[in-house]
Amino acid sequence: MTINRREFIVLGGAATLLASTGTALADNWPNKAVTVISPYPPGGGSDIIARLVADVLTAALGQQFVIENLAGASGALGAGKLARSKPDGYTLLVSASAPLAANKVVQKGLAYDPQADFTPASLVAETPLLLTCSKNAPAKTLKEFIDYAKKNPGKVNYGTPGAGTKGHIAAAIIAQRAGIEINHIPYKGSPPLLADLLGGHIDFALDTASNYIPHIDEGKIGAVAATSAKRIPRLPNVPTVAEQGMAGYEATLWFGAVGPKGMPPEIARKISDAVNAWLAKPEAVEKLASLGMVPLGGAPERLGKAIDLEIASIRPVVEAGLIQPN
Repeated sequence: MTINRREFIVLGGAATLLASTGTALADNWPNKAVTVISPYPPGGGSDIIARLVADVLTAALGQQFVIENLAGASGALGAGKLARSKPDGYTLLVSASAPLAANKVVQKGLAYDPQADFTPASLVAETPLLLTCSKNAPAKTLKEFIDYAKKNPGKVNYGTPGAGTKGHIAAAIIAQRAGIEINHIPYKGSPPLLADLLGGHIDFALDTASNYIPHIDEGKIGAVAATSAKRIPRLPNVPTVAEQGMAGYEATLWFGAVGPKGMPPEIARKISDAVNAWLAKPEAVEKLASLGMVPLGGAPERLGKAIDLEIASIRPVVEAGLIQPN
């Protein structure tokens, strides 16, 4: 197919018009309240970050950023709604990485494509995961956990905030490397998982550290191992998985903010600028540290690369059969 000069001018003019329209939209954004979808139940680590970001954007941009909790399907329900939203910047999603990346390879028939249907705006923070245990659990260290699982194949149950979450993937890799068989129990977010762990209805959980730290401090649950390369500063007495005999093991979870496909890049930049300005403040670093997290930030492109990297790293785990797509 060929395009003559007249058609080229028309097409070029249309592209210029679209670009100027997007710039004008970004210049006036936001001029009304913005919905921030949190795709997990209230109170979990991902929801805490979503609410922090909403507060930061409200303060920085002069309009209300209002949280809408839309939990289900390991975050896919809320992420799917974002993918169907108008790309005008008035619907955003702030979430842990599963809906933004992992769901693409761990969920069958996903109604959206994280790499095609979102506009990356900003990375926010990163956190290690924590393997915790109930007060009456049969193991208190990783060695005891592995030994017990070997003596009781298929009888060890552990919970995560959902199928395909980083906790699920991290536990599957531990099981594969240790040569043990453990049963995964997916929950609909962190709060019900934590409630069952506190109640002794489940012996082990692998989840982000933030919700569990206060209960560890109070002696209500135990901390078995951190999945980071180094110990969590907030929990200096809890050894890492690598320190407990699994050399080189590391698993961390990041949180990011995205808009729908087609959202003007100028809006994404406004979001990342506001988040970065907040992350540079000592009180932000202190707040995140209290949750067992560290700041990330960066340009929107950094989040895009993180999404691609996460998908590329998880795909071999699925292909090896360590995680069964659901």
